Amino acid sequence: MQKGTFSIVKKLFLFVALLAVAIPIRYGTMDYQHLTLRCLHSILIVKHQLLTDHLRPTLSAEYRAFENLIRLKPVAKIDSSADPVAVVQELRDNFAFDVIIPMPSQCQLDKEVFQYNGQSVDAFWVQHHQHKLQKNSDKILIYVHGGGFVAGNIQKYGGFVCHLSRAFNITVLFVEYHLSPEHQYPAGVEDTITVYRKLLQDNVSPSQLIVMGDSAGGGLTLLTIQGLINRQLPVPRGVMVLSPWADLSTSGESYKRNRDTDIVADIDNFRWILSLLLGSDHSSDSYVDPKLSPLHGSFRGFPSMYINVGTAELLEDDSRQVARKAQKAGVNVTIELGAHLMHDYPMFFSYFPEAQTTLNNMKRWVQTVFTK
Repeated sequence: MQKGTFSIVKKLFLFVALLAVAIPIRYGTMDYQHLTLRCLHSILIVKHQLLTDHLRPTLSAEYRAFENLIRLKPVAKIDSSADPVAVVQELRDNFAFDVIIPMPSQCQLDKEVFQYNGQSVDAFWVQHHQHKLQKNSDKILIYVHGGGFVAGNIQKYGGFVCHLSRAFNITVLFVEYHLSPEHQYPAGVEDTITVYRKLLQDNVSPSQLIVMGDSAGGGLTLLTIQGLINRQLPVPRGVMVLSPWADLSTSGESYKRNRDTDIVADIDNFRWILSLLLGSDHSSDSYVDPKLSPLHGSFRGFPSMYINVGTAELLEDDSRQVARKAQKAGVNVTIELGAHLMHDYPMFFSYFPEAQTTLNNMKRWVQTVFTK
């Protein structure tokens, strides 16, 4: 009896030991928060494989499990009466992209301070493997991160941009632009243009460059291209935006239509961020100022554009309206709508197939743009 019990315990111990080794190897990290997240996601996948979503039959069990995971900790409402400095710090502390998508150990990061015309901006060269940077010949993706204009940095986004480098076979240049409220919105535009102009000064051709951004960074990306055109500077080969916040007036119907389906963003939180960015005494005209809200600017002269957005998010109509306006201006626009999918969903490529499918489509778009 004792021998039998000892044998069972021994086998159980060996099984647990194997799991303790196999799980970190499987997910490429020792971060216990990420591993806990992945194990919980795996359990929820089993649950959703047994359930049918009759209203959204196209969604995978993996996506519905991830959605379930996000709903376990819903987006907190910002307390408008709280100290704004404390709220911003809490937003930054809770911006957990590095837990969801950790940076792989083989990722190469090299910091460079870009200086042009008295401006100084930190940026990071990102590559998925050892590679000697050749500025004059490498294809370069300039990345402008999201985070509601107040959060985000290379530590939070490293895992995603490293994956972009590998998936697209491209060198990524991550712009660590100055955040609000410490710096006046839209400081990120001037910072990105500073990096861009320095690259041109270093004999990098615009034909080597694509500019990409997500969410708030998607809006900054569009403003950056508009800023380049207004300064009569050459535009990059292409521009890519994921779920761009392009209309500060929040005039699109999706801000109402998708209020209950968006599991990431909250309209009242958006409005709090706008009051922080523009000041409590701003006029209603600020929301449609083309220097602040790219949807209300011109798209004439834009390079080829790729837009992605989920149809379950508040920002859906920002993307649709940008696509329509750019197409009317003669821009070659590709827009991909993720049916029933969440904000910035391609960033979660390792969790569900819908994200990987879109990233594959983006990869083909990048290849096509560079071969034209």
